[in-house]
Amino acid sequence: MSELYENLGLSSRLVQELYHKYTFSMYDDMPYGYAVMKVIEAGKDNGEVFFIYANSAFLSMTDNENTDVKGSSYREVMGSLNRNVYRNLCKAACKREKAIFFEHVKKDGPWFDVMTFPLLQDGYCAMALFDSFSLDSNFIENEDLAEADRVIVKIAKMIHSQEDDFDINIHRALRFLGDCLKCEKSFVIEYFRGQPLIRYEWQKEEAGEDYEYTRQLVLERLKYIEPQIRKNHVFIVEDINNIKDENMALYDVLLSKGVTSMILVPYYIDNTIAGYLIIDNYKEKNICAIKYLVETAAITLFAEIHSRYLVEKLTFMGVHDQLTNVNNRNAFNLRICELEGMDCSVGIVYADVNGLKSINDEVGHDAGDARIIQIASLLSKVFLRRDVFRIGGDEFVIIVPEIGKKEFEDKLSHLKKITRQLENEEKLAQNSDVNMLFSLGFIWSDNCVDLEGLLKKADEYMYDEKKRYYGLVGKSR
Repeated sequence: MSELYENLGLSSRLVQELYHKYTFSMYDDMPYGYAVMKVIEAGKDNGEVFFIYANSAFLSMTDNENTDVKGSSYREVMGSLNRNVYRNLCKAACKREKAIFFEHVKKDGPWFDVMTFPLLQDGYCAMALFDSFSLDSNFIENEDLAEADRVIVKIAKMIHSQEDDFDINIHRALRFLGDCLKCEKSFVIEYFRGQPLIRYEWQKEEAGEDYEYTRQLVLERLKYIEPQIRKNHVFIVEDINNIKDENMALYDVLLSKGVTSMILVPYYIDNTIAGYLIIDNYKEKNICAIKYLVETAAITLFAEIHSRYLVEKLTFMGVHDQLTNVNNRNAFNLRICELEGMDCSVGIVYADVNGLKSINDEVGHDAGDARIIQIASLLSKVFLRRDVFRIGGDEFVIIVPEIGKKEFEDKLSHLKKITRQLENEEKLAQNSDVNMLFSLGFIWSDNCVDLEGLLKKADEYMYDEKKRYYGLVGKSR
């Protein structure tokens, strides 16, 4: 370890000086775990943390009663440095931000409520451990469903944590559930367009199995199990030898992939299976309590995931046009607010569909909708869909920030080229002399200081071209 200390700039002499400089003995009799640490921050979670002090409660809670941790690295003492723990220690030591979270601080150790907070000297922080959630390792055998309820409460709190994004929170909840059941792997399966997909997964490090190999097993087993699933039924295989006679095909699949026991909980939306929670190689044996725990956990997980999807869908609908799926006027207004006054280049295009009223009157509104979708598709082939906005019935605007003048002009040339090809095809099909799909107005600027003025100019250029179109066809709509 001396080489590591040297590389990271922490010497044993410094540890001893710090230890004697500060009066740590005042923390010895605290009822909760308390430790002082030096944090060496590095990119990609490659930094290190060193212990300066740990009281007896901290050592006891982390199974280090007879260990002198002073000057030892966190990884050396705890077996690993959890990403969530490291990140919060860095925030406390380097950014002076306090954090409260629920995590296991030692590899394969128990979970604690953890607080990390800065000390007076930069680069140092303290960690406090609170055993407010002490999961009895025998709670399942004892059928203590109140303890199982506490697990569910913790899972719900993890999912709603504001510290990380939703996907990370779900993964952490699966890891916690896996630790409670002493299982090797857990999966959340969802159906998308009729096909089962692995949405989330967790596995113990020791399980270390090929990714595609695991996915094949998870998805392959469903075709054998689904015919046996009944409404509100949890499918449990305590020992795969018990299914050998009745379902040899499933037995062979599980055996070949090293699965000795499994739990599968279906989740329903409108009386149709929408997904599964799958637990592999669990160690607990009381079926009644296990069934209660995983069934309630599945309901909690899927309810939160489904709610998340609904929020995402509503958010998408709020800023997208339902007919064309390009951005709508709400998104257009947000883009203007984002760019107004910024010192960056911008290219703006106004496109107005020609002859839409005639199409609606003579052929029907379905044909009119088809033309609008056609124009949206053309614009999105040349410009990114995120930059295309439908702001009215027949009017589109393209706003492209941070684009060079030549690149913008090249894109316009390409748009005009593919539009002419389509117009020529329609002329032949309709035996018509004139067919302009839309009128264009565009402008480029090296800044967005007067974005409203640029939009107005592009709109004016579009109407100039619209007038030429009206002159060719001999009518104004």
